[in-house]
Amino acid sequence: MKSAILLFIREFLSEIVAGKLFFKSIDLKERNTIIILKNYFIEKKMILMMGEYDQIGKLCARVVAGKSSFLVDRPPLHLLNDTLTYIGFDLKGAMTGAKSILGKKKKCPIIVNPYLGISLFPNKSPQKVDCIWFNPEHIIKTTAMGNETKVELSNGYSIRVDSKSSTFNDKIQTAKHLIRLSMERGNHPGPVTFYLEPKEGRQLSKEKTGKYNFSSLEDEQK
Repeated sequence: MKSAILLFIREFLSEIVAGKLFFKSIDLKERNTIIILKNYFIEKKMILMMGEYDQIGKLCARVVAGKSSFLVDRPPLHLLNDTLTYIGFDLKGAMTGAKSILGKKKKCPIIVNPYLGISLFPNKSPQKVDCIWFNPEHIIKTTAMGNETKVELSNGYSIRVDSKSSTFNDKIQTAKHLIRLSMERGNHPGPVTFYLEPKEGRQLSKEKTGKYNFSSLEDEQK
């Protein structure tokens, strides 16, 4: 009996060492000493994000914000959509809008939060796990390294990406151009229009045809 108990304890401890037993809390999960947040909304201090599989093979998002690095228990594209949905938008709309503004079709940057002026751009196809989403505001300097680019970040670290510097620098400028154009259009959505104060007592009413008399407004402007 004693030997059976000792065997069970040894097997239990080996399971823990092997990372096969996971302990969960309400707000986060601890998987083999790796802290994984359940959710996260992209903020201005976020530097980059990419896909990474956790200890059980689930695709998560590796986020670097300031000098912190952590996993979020959501795939990168889902995390982007979570952030956009929270403020009343969605990822599909953000991608469609960016393509419309820039006239591009592939690997387009997107606006993640128009209120905070946050845009991100992918260094390769967003469908690839190793795609890195960069915040252009946190890129300090880029240096050509053959067919790669050394990217110096605002937190004092650097990362090498599989992209020529000319191509990568173009992505940075495109992302900045997108957010600048979007903010300009948001503040000035169309041609300047002059509105005249209507006379008091006038009313928009239905005519016999069933239409409202909007033509009376046109008469006011003559």
